[in-house]
Amino acid sequence: MDDLTSFATRSRRARRRPAIAGAVVVSVGALLAPAAAHAAAMTVTGTCFASGQPLVVSGTAFTPGGTVAIGGGVTGTAQANTAGEFTTTVTAPAITELGPRLVTVTALDQANPANTATMHVKIVRRAFGSNLPVAGRPDDVTTWRFAGFAAGKPIYAHFLLGGRVRGDHRFGVAQGDCGTLTARAARIPGVRALEPGRWTIRLDQRMTYRGGTPGSVARFTIVRRR
Repeated sequence: MDDLTSFATRSRRARRRPAIAGAVVVSVGALLAPAAAHAAAMTVTGTCFASGQPLVVSGTAFTPGGTVAIGGGVTGTAQANTAGEFTTTVTAPAITELGPRLVTVTALDQANPANTATMHVKIVRRAFGSNLPVAGRPDDVTTWRFAGFAAGKPIYAHFLLGGRVRGDHRFGVAQGDCGTLTARAARIPGVRALEPGRWTIRLDQRMTYRGGTPGSVARFTIVRRR
């Protein structure tokens, strides 16, 4: 009886041990499970850029201390710090069209090529840019296009002849990240007396002309009709 009792007690203990051991293994396994790796990411300071303008690019989750190759529509390299982060400056690519054009920028972890980041940036040809459709009959109505202006503010043209302002025109309000606008207007709007000569057009966002105001300048010639 004593032997049977002793055997039964030992058997119950033996049956319990695997369950306890199994629970311990599961618990340890959960504790040792690796955390999910963070994917590399990249950001840029700003929302729209002109050709040739510096772009400040930052990245995270790259190999600590490793080299990062910046590519796509731009070219450059960066060095990640001990936290796997970097900040570097690259140059916005040149475009021939008015824009905006969506340009792809990539960051490739040289120590781990599978670790990459991609983003898109908007590029315009120049700040205060326009298609300047002034070639043709001055009083013909045509399509004006603008890009690279401050969003939410009106776009103005100021026409000068002989150093004097001869007329101003308000096209409308620039919209979106790249300050774009499409408007229908005369080739030389806002000018009453279209005299022959070498004219200057200044595009900016001031109601009245003032020298030194940020903007763009172009020149054209009006010839006398025969």
